[in-house]
Amino acid sequence: MNSMVTQTFDLYGIGVQVETDIPLLGAGIGELLRRFAKHAVSDSRLLRFTYRASGKVPDHFSNGPSGAGGSLLFSTSWKNAFDLADRLGIDWDVYAGNGGLLLDYHQRGRLWLDTSGERLEGALTDPIALHHALLPSIFFFFPFAQLLARRGLHVVHAAALERNGRGVLIPGISGSGKSTCCVSLMRAGYRCLSDDKPFLRQNGSNIELLPFPEMIDVTDQSVAFFPELCSAGSALESGFRKKRFCAETLYPGSTADAAVPSLVLFPNISGEPTSRVEALSKAQTLQMLLPHSLLCFDRAVSARHFELLGCLVETTTCYRLHFGRDVLDLPRLVDRLLE
Repeated sequence: MNSMVTQTFDLYGIGVQVETDIPLLGAGIGELLRRFAKHAVSDSRLLRFTYRASGKVPDHFSNGPSGAGGSLLFSTSWKNAFDLADRLGIDWDVYAGNGGLLLDYHQRGRLWLDTSGERLEGALTDPIALHHALLPSIFFFFPFAQLLARRGLHVVHAAALERNGRGVLIPGISGSGKSTCCVSLMRAGYRCLSDDKPFLRQNGSNIELLPFPEMIDVTDQSVAFFPELCSAGSALESGFRKKRFCAETLYPGSTADAAVPSLVLFPNISGEPTSRVEALSKAQTLQMLLPHSLLCFDRAVSARHFELLGCLVETTTCYRLHFGRDVLDLPRLVDRLLE
């Protein structure tokens, strides 16, 4: 029987403690938050996550729909912008009741998220029959983002880069060219804050774009554009449906600490010879940005998140990027937009 292992982290002053007796899940969370690992944290209000391989989820719900109880708020089986069920190969449902959320992963277990108490606990099957790269995203980051938003750290699904203190945000679903844009800019001297989920935080009248360093996922098609990726060898690891690499391994000095967001680009692969941009109105930008924002179930937190996005749109220039076949020339285009 595995013993409980405890890990502690500090994300921008927010303390996090994770306890689990599921080795693969613990290792995955440790890898995801490796840049934030601390032996001790000063935050007296730790966000606490406890995962057990056996036992019973606390009975916060009476019997109800699907045996979970409470009201159903969200299901990955519903149509959504990211096709979560098909892309990740797992269904889960979110129920509300008694001041918290129940995350029902069906045969894989249940997790109880006490939002006011800022803690999560529950039981999952072990071994979990999923690719190891998915475990922290499905079982940890989703509830983690709910608690971070209550503390003022809001996630956006985008690549984020920086040059001379000015941030470039590239929201996009899988297949939109987001990661290819990220690599093209990074190899030209832009510094990466995140390939997939940077944080936004209000700082007085300004917005901060904060990094969430993680492995960068690329398809074989994306790899073919970049000579250094083609010859990267073991630096390219096998991920879930894609390859992945550490930015600093292939592009030393390519990570950044923070930036002021200045430019928002929504990529779509056009197939045209040359990339071009199309200016967007503030209303268009906000409408396009919302599907890439945090899925939140707290009305007050959602309102603050919406206000933050509104401020972001008002203080940046925004374009639709028709991403052509001139992948290596993208930095010149973005340089002009930042001037």
